[in-house]
Amino acid sequence: MRYRFLFLLLCLIPMISCSSLFKKDKITLNPEFSVNVAKPQKDFPDEDKLVPSKKEVFKLYGVPDFVRFWWSRDGRIHRFLEVDSKIRNQNSLLIMKHSWIFLDKNIECIFDSPTAYREIPLNDKIRTVCTYGDPEDVKILSDVVPYSEIWNYYSQGLILKFENDKLINQQIHSPMGRVIKK
Repeated sequence: MRYRFLFLLLCLIPMISCSSLFKKDKITLNPEFSVNVAKPQKDFPDEDKLVPSKKEVFKLYGVPDFVRFWWSRDGRIHRFLEVDSKIRNQNSLLIMKHSWIFLDKNIECIFDSPTAYREIPLNDKIRTVCTYGDPEDVKILSDVVPYSEIWNYYSQGLILKFENDKLINQQIHSPMGRVIKK
């Protein structure tokens, strides 16, 4: 009985912390820009409701530039059509793993638990999504090492080639107007 209570308590802590992320801390997901990152509003976060790991990061770095949503365990960038049903379900957003991005410090703080987090260097793909939003089209050139993808931003006149999350080539062309992201 005692262990069940502890287990239940440990399961509820992340749900409570994520719940405050969306309801009280004013994180608004804008699918037209990105389903992977969102810019926090000016009153983010509510310090009284932060778990210890987030309090520590907030004291060290301040308000993040972006909050990143982890739609899958591997942390890959997802397309709108892959997560459309999850976006409509507010509960899935409330319990989703997320991290904080600090562009000027070039780091991403991943919250592994209410008391633990880790910092990783910001990779080129995540920085690109923070700058331009989700790509309008993605072509996977290789799904074995080295992983290779081409991201198109037709409306912005930009083609980017990534290899293992690192930007290796950039081409600029005439913008093609508004394009619906797939």
